[in-house]
Amino acid sequence: MTKWYIYNKKNNYLANLKNKNITKLEALILANRDIVEADLVESFINPSLDKLHDPYLLKDMKKAIDIIIETMEDGESIRVFGDYDQDGISSTMTLLDGLLYFYDDISYDIPDRIIDGYGISDRMIDRAIEDRVSLVITCDNGITAIDQVKKLKENNIKVIVTDHHQVSKVEDGEWIKQILPEADCVINPKRLDNTYPFDDLCGAGVAFKLMQALYQRLEGDLDYLYGLLEYVAMGTVCDIVSLTDENRIFVIEGLKRINNTEKLAIKALVEENSWNKEVNAYTLGFIIGPCMNATGRLSTAKLAIDMLMEDDIEKIHTYAKKLVSLNNERKDLTNIGLEKTLEIIKNKKYYKDDIIIVDVDNIEESVCGIIAGRIKEKFNKPTIIMTESNDKGVLKGSGRSIEAYNIYKEVFEIKDLLESFGGHPMACGLSIKKDKVDEFRQKLNEKSKLKNEDFENVINIDAQISVEKLSLEFAQSLERLEPFGKDNPKAKFADKNLQIKNLNMIGKNNNTMKMTLNKNGRDIEAIMFNAKKEYKFLNDKFDSNILGNKIDAVFYPDINEFRDQKKLQLRLIDIR
Repeated sequence: MTKWYIYNKKNNYLANLKNKNITKLEALILANRDIVEADLVESFINPSLDKLHDPYLLKDMKKAIDIIIETMEDGESIRVFGDYDQDGISSTMTLLDGLLYFYDDISYDIPDRIIDGYGISDRMIDRAIEDRVSLVITCDNGITAIDQVKKLKENNIKVIVTDHHQVSKVEDGEWIKQILPEADCVINPKRLDNTYPFDDLCGAGVAFKLMQALYQRLEGDLDYLYGLLEYVAMGTVCDIVSLTDENRIFVIEGLKRINNTEKLAIKALVEENSWNKEVNAYTLGFIIGPCMNATGRLSTAKLAIDMLMEDDIEKIHTYAKKLVSLNNERKDLTNIGLEKTLEIIKNKKYYKDDIIIVDVDNIEESVCGIIAGRIKEKFNKPTIIMTESNDKGVLKGSGRSIEAYNIYKEVFEIKDLLESFGGHPMACGLSIKKDKVDEFRQKLNEKSKLKNEDFENVINIDAQISVEKLSLEFAQSLERLEPFGKDNPKAKFADKNLQIKNLNMIGKNNNTMKMTLNKNGRDIEAIMFNAKKEYKFLNDKFDSNILGNKIDAVFYPDINEFRDQKKLQLRLIDIR
């Protein structure tokens, strides 16, 4: 059973109550998210572009700008090395679009997920050498590319690495030493020697800081610069980084511009997905982002870049249709792979392991990460899914983790078993010889320090509140805290002894539970999606006589809008 906990961060709350610029409700919710410092509260409640941090606080930033300007003044060629996921696409576009404002000898290259794998490949290096590129700027990759950067430098190519992934470290006596590629500049907020005030930028966020510094130096058009936030907002939401501090500003300002965009490709992708409402964080994370991601998974991410760079509206819509089609194909391949994976887990009882590691034959390599995420959600356990690659005898895969388990740190400790590895605390990518998988599974599980409580599903509740006190205005006040995501989840509330006056299962698959609940004489509508399990629970609990009985519920106040009429409803999260 899922455990419910009400936050108890009284000291945070008392500190926030001293802030006269926020309501008591906001003081409570921000306190529960450990947002207490006055400047962070101000930035959260009143996010604006003038609150962005100084890009020159990032280590190597001044030198990087000097190199870019020198390269442009000398008329030399610049190439952007991106990545094939959505953040990689957003990062690449941030640099391409930003640099093209000043200079036109700009090109890009992105690895092929299947042929090249993650990061800078030998083929990309060879193409850069052959094309006489003078400067390579990486984005969303490069921090672990020690040998690749060395090869570029040996061929007289300047290298600026911009990345946000974990920096490799080694213990040197009493000190911890970071391992950086020997590039001309390495810009990464996770560098140990950084003084930058926020380290959870995505790749596109780091790329934007480079452009912000360049536009400051060259006095570029700030409206044009801030137009790049349309890409940065996508990368920030899709890469699931913290939606606090600077990232919150990126997403809010990016969404403002997306909803009034002059970028034809973004308009087309919204239209081809039949999205006729305001674009919000959900649209980026679950509609637009997956379409761009699908290009790197099933074709080439260059399709998405080419669409975003294209001027011809008919060609743009052709690209957009292709992206939507690829995403639908990706969904089908994911479902097939998920069924195979669950069957293996059941037959081999891998669900008993602390860390679920599954080798699945004949699935699409590019959906391993999505499947790992689904399995992780189902069992609430760290999960690594892998399948055969183009290299005979070598498997490639992806991992997704839970809050209690730093998958990057734990796997890094036994990386000698792997052919390649990279990632961060909540996700990783790796390749391994097939004959080493069992040893890898055994060692990773043997050294696990996870406890039973780490696997329990937990819902953290902001406050207990009686539903008869809720109002439409209360729900609307919570909209000020949007966008929601990592480190800023939707506010959750709970109440007891809610009488069920009416209940119907509705929807295309008859899996949405719509209820009328009553508390102290007041009726309130409630809805719960994917609720077949909960409906069965109620039938079993009340012996099919559900109406008139009482439940406890966790929910968030929602606004149901129909025919221009707004009405309060509860979005149920859990019941008991």
